[in-house]
Amino acid sequence: MAEDFFGELGKSISRATQQAVDKTSVFIERTKITAQISGEQKEIDKLYQRIGEIVYRKVKMGEMEYDPEFAPIIHDIDAHTNQVTTYKRTLADVRKMKICESCGSVIAMDVAFCPKCGAPAPIVPQSPAVQNPAAAQNPAAVHNPTAAQNMSEAQDSTAARSNENNLYEAAGQSQGASAQGSEPEE
Repeated sequence: MAEDFFGELGKSISRATQQAVDKTSVFIERTKITAQISGEQKEIDKLYQRIGEIVYRKVKMGEMEYDPEFAPIIHDIDAHTNQVTTYKRTLADVRKMKICESCGSVIAMDVAFCPKCGAPAPIVPQSPAVQNPAAAQNPAAVHNPTAAQNMSEAQDSTAARSNENNLYEAAGQSQGASAQGSEPEE
């Protein structure tokens, strides 16, 4: 009787193991086929994108007339392209760099050729405002360095007085009372 029980148990375990192996094989095969479908779909999407880029380029160059249905899409592409250009210029300004006119890369101000595409990239002289920050606030300072120095000193003095006033206010004192060394009036 014990032999029958263990014999049946062994057969049940074998059947369950075989079913698990079969299900695992089906799962693996299904996953492999799904990955292949996904890979092929990505290739199709890339080809659609290439077709779109070719059509867009030919329409922009006037080599191809297009269906009016494309007009809003072409307009949107142009708008996004212009926004990217604006962002690149802003990024270049923030980083004190320039834009390659050929490929649109952000490059250092002092390079004569774009490191990405090799196109000539004329060295742009810094504007007086960049060379002399006081010039950004007072353009006359560019032609009169003494005026720029005086303006800078006046701004520093004003900033110092403002900071001093803020400290006195924070301490609950007036500037005059503190300067005289007396207690603040109540």
